[in-house]
Amino acid sequence: MTIETIFNNLTAPLQTILKKEADQLHGDSLIYKLSLYFLTMNLVYAIIKKIPSIALLVTDIKTSPEALDLKLVQASASMYSEALIRYDAKLFQRIFLTLIEQLNFLEVPEITALGRFILVDGSIFHAFSTMAWACYKSTNNAIKMHLAFELNRMIPVQFFSTDANGNEKKALLAMLEAGVTYIADRGYVSFAVFQQIVSLQAFFIIRIKINIKYAVIENLTVIVPDKWQCFFSEVSDSLISFSNDKQKATYRLVTFVAYDETYRITTNRLDLTTGEIIMLYAYRWQIELFFRCIKRTFNALHLGLIVNAV
Repeated sequence: MTIETIFNNLTAPLQTILKKEADQLHGDSLIYKLSLYFLTMNLVYAIIKKIPSIALLVTDIKTSPEALDLKLVQASASMYSEALIRYDAKLFQRIFLTLIEQLNFLEVPEITALGRFILVDGSIFHAFSTMAWACYKSTNNAIKMHLAFELNRMIPVQFFSTDANGNEKKALLAMLEAGVTYIADRGYVSFAVFQQIVSLQAFFIIRIKINIKYAVIENLTVIVPDKWQCFFSEVSDSLISFSNDKQKATYRLVTFVAYDETYRITTNRLDLTTGEIIMLYAYRWQIELFFRCIKRTFNALHLGLIVNAV
């Protein structure tokens, strides 16, 4: 498959959305050589070809026969810098969300039968030294991407960024929707967060730290598939209350050992089996794979994936 075929297939759903957004900018394509449409097309091309900087992108579009065949606009590095300032980030976020709404993603029926599930996590990306607001450490700046990844369709559905020290618990609370079950790791543990999730009629499946104290209220029947027995040991399922929780709320706690590591997972989903809770938490790894794709496959370990040479 040629780069032209890949490019055309990937950008086909994007064409109509971009043209509609460009129409709202009133003469954008007449005023700027590197208009919204061509800026986006050039950047998509850079991602497909794994071009690591604007300087190399400028050279590639000038010299590559593939770029000439795709009729990409030739622009200077300064034009990219101006364009990235000119177009608000919210515009690209709107384009992204519109694109997702129009695409036909297949759902995983076994998961959908249990409800709607959102994986939540944050990941740090190094930033430019000139981005003073992104202060992280004395030696470098960074931002944190807070991401909501829908497990049912295996796609990201919401994201926003803060400085690298941004509070992940606050990010989760900003994403909450009633009826959704949020799956997260130990960094999101907070009795106040648990309470707010419950009050908004949402749900959570979150791993807790080993040293959190609790009292068992009732032992529940452990239900896991027989074929799982070779992967897990010391599985327990119970209703508990956390010792330091001022509200003394009742939650559910599933505990098991896998590969010599103990896992404790708390939830307010009382309708799921023990095995379903373990399975759903195990799927949390999908959001890690997504971050790995961005950072490794798309070569975005640094925020300057596309603009580090401007």
